[in-house]
Amino acid sequence: MRRRPSDRAYRRGLADACFPPAARAALLVRIASGEHISDVCADLGITVNRARSYGRHAPAWARALDLALRAGRDADLVHGSAMAYRFGRCRCPDCRAVKAAARH
Repeated sequence: MRRRPSDRAYRRGLADACFPPAARAALLVRIASGEHISDVCADLGITVNRARSYGRHAPAWARALDLALRAGRDADLVHGSAMAYRFGRCRCPDCRAVKAAARH
């Protein structure tokens, strides 16, 4: 079911209030520098779910977050493997895709 434009604008406003631009920018910079997403989110006082789900309202955000995750990922891990996701705590798009495939 499609939402009315006023509903979408209202929900976007709520999402922006809960996850302001300054927090989004800080999150991207710190993740790209190699910090883990859950550690950065905890420092910023937001949940990882909030950071990831913001992409539903702003697809450009989802792409920027994936780019930051790729830029900051550990070069010593074999990405795109369940081991990197589970034990290396990697949340790059490649490792998330393997985890999602294993769930289904």
